[in-house]
Amino acid sequence: MTTGPAVDYRERMRGCAEAIELGAPAIVVPADHVVMLGDLQFHYLDWGNAHLPHLILLHGGGLTAHTWDMAALLLLDRYHLVALDLRGHGDTDWTPDEHIHDELNDLMYGDVQLFLDHLGYERVSLAGMSLGGVAAIRYAAEHPVGVEALVMVDVGPESMREAGQATQAFHHETDILERFEDFLDRAVKFNPLRKREHIEYSLTHSLKETPEGWTWKQDPRPRDNGALVPETERIASSERRAAELWTAVRAITAPTLVLRGEHSRGLAPDVAERLVQEMKDAHLVTVAGATGYIPGDRPKDFAREVDAFLSALPR
Repeated sequence: MTTGPAVDYRERMRGCAEAIELGAPAIVVPADHVVMLGDLQFHYLDWGNAHLPHLILLHGGGLTAHTWDMAALLLLDRYHLVALDLRGHGDTDWTPDEHIHDELNDLMYGDVQLFLDHLGYERVSLAGMSLGGVAAIRYAAEHPVGVEALVMVDVGPESMREAGQATQAFHHETDILERFEDFLDRAVKFNPLRKREHIEYSLTHSLKETPEGWTWKQDPRPRDNGALVPETERIASSERRAAELWTAVRAITAPTLVLRGEHSRGLAPDVAERLVQEMKDAHLVTVAGATGYIPGDRPKDFAREVDAFLSALPR
């Protein structure tokens, strides 16, 4: 099912692209789609040109499918870009109450499998950032024939807790604010590396207005039992998941580009180096001046590196 965007944001997109000197050949608004996957309705963006190689984009925690917009403007003439709103994010449904304490990574991996089955493409490239990157890793490991290439953005089997804690604290501090401008001011302080105009554009897709004020579209409920889980159990669970992901990355046969932001608080340099050593076909690029949010912080660099990687693949 296809739906039109709730608002025409073309001029906002243009203003953002001009402010960051993107140099996009054209300002293109993607088509909005919704689809039922299991018992949830998912929203996704399709940038057109379905005859080109398919690149599926999976955003990080706390973000939306629009995370990729600026980079997409530089890539849409060479690739068929499809960006999914993960469960509990953007305009996709939230996890039902009865499953709120299920393992989130397992739920999202199942969602990605259903989504790619829905799209029905024989072979795709996947780009996944942090939370979406975990699902991309697992999918690439389990579907070697269907995955042509993998782009891992600020994600690895082991993540520094600093990134997740900082993001959670920011969302908690900005749960509900009276004015959109209040969110914008705080977001600029949270990520001073990105231009204010780009942050403003991103927030227009990440926030919604309610009678109480402005708030995040993201599901605010905790992902696990929080304080009810003993520290030793939390650490053991984290170590188990990391071991499973190390097994997964070693099983990936698709050529892989590992992107790490110079100022990343999620993917440690030693983990990134270990990734390319232990994977079958991977290389690492560190993006100068970026945090882990590389497509937003440095969309031109992101687009350039992804295009150079994908265009070198044998077709």
